[in-house]
Amino acid sequence: MSSHPQQACRSPHEVGQLSPTGVLDVGLRCPHSCVFCYYSHFDGHEDQFHALRTLPFRPLAECTALADDFRRWGLTHCDVTGGEPTLHPQILELVEHVERVADVRARMITLGQFTMRRHKASGRPRLVDALLDAGLTDFLFSFHAASEGVFKQLTKASLRQVKDTMEYLDAIGFTYTSNTVVQEYNVHELVEIARYLAQRNVRFHNFIVMKLEWGWRKGPGHGVEHKARYADIAPALTEAVRILEDAGKGVNVRYAPYCTLPGLEKNVVGYKQVQLDPYEWRNGTRGGAIEGTPYGGKPFLFYRELDDYLATHPTDVETKPGYNMAQGPPCSSCALRGICDGVDRDYAARHGWDEFVPYAGEPVRELTHFRHANPRPFEMLQRSGWPAPRDEAAETETATAMEATA
Repeated sequence: MSSHPQQACRSPHEVGQLSPTGVLDVGLRCPHSCVFCYYSHFDGHEDQFHALRTLPFRPLAECTALADDFRRWGLTHCDVTGGEPTLHPQILELVEHVERVADVRARMITLGQFTMRRHKASGRPRLVDALLDAGLTDFLFSFHAASEGVFKQLTKASLRQVKDTMEYLDAIGFTYTSNTVVQEYNVHELVEIARYLAQRNVRFHNFIVMKLEWGWRKGPGHGVEHKARYADIAPALTEAVRILEDAGKGVNVRYAPYCTLPGLEKNVVGYKQVQLDPYEWRNGTRGGAIEGTPYGGKPFLFYRELDDYLATHPTDVETKPGYNMAQGPPCSSCALRGICDGVDRDYAARHGWDEFVPYAGEPVRELTHFRHANPRPFEMLQRSGWPAPRDEAAETETATAMEATA
């Protein structure tokens, strides 16, 4: 599929191992107005997008330091995200540092509204060209509708702009990934979304069933009115997954109880599995609360060892309020109770538990039990000749020095 030299090689990722990918958040600054945005009301303001309009971008030095941490931690890939990362004033310098200094493969998550515009600083006719010149390995395009009208309703942005970028990359043999937040207003377009993406150079698509968390915990109604009923999602999503898989695309479905999507168990990735998935991430920012000091925390690795993850993370998902999950009466006898996240508390409060049906049989304990049946190999993009030889002794010495001064 890919003929671009920056995507020349692939490396396999074993199912059930910790993700090799970090998340490099350049700041929440964003001009878009996605009605389902997780950062809605993030600062507690009555204006849904106040935080996205007023918070600053993260300084370049902090971003490059985090990329260097990725290398030190042994992560090989990262998602450059925001906000809208293409608007960071030093985005080219950041990409070049991540790719060529830190030697970490970068994927940029974007709504694709600015990628085809002329980039004055570099002199390139399109920002996408300048990003590729800087060494960017991959993109993830947010593709939330199949029609211009619904896309504009959901994001106040242009679907044509995203399509233009995708089709431009298709023409130069560059592959990419994409995602769709599944919610009340786009369920009827999921099949058409899949039909369009099946024709593109998409390697992998992520359907994200809207979660009622993050900023929505401070918003009116916690966003539950935007979340579609699982019974309405299932038929369209099942057909959309079939279309993409028949076209050879990989598909994840994030954050849905298994019983609501029978037949798609192999695609489901919940909070309990997310850091075991190569297309997801494994780091955070200690103390990086939005209130007061948006990016004042020190970056850290959530889990360094698989055993620590397995011993701690599933219980955290079930018990920590931030995840906003509940397991109700049908869950008590379900064979998948141990690997399923459960249901958004606000969703259950609004709709009850009648639509959730327990799985029979012996308890399933392996978090990635169904992922082994996924037909698409889990693989990561690499450059030709990767990994470059590394001076392990020097890296160990540097890591020790950095930790001593932390």
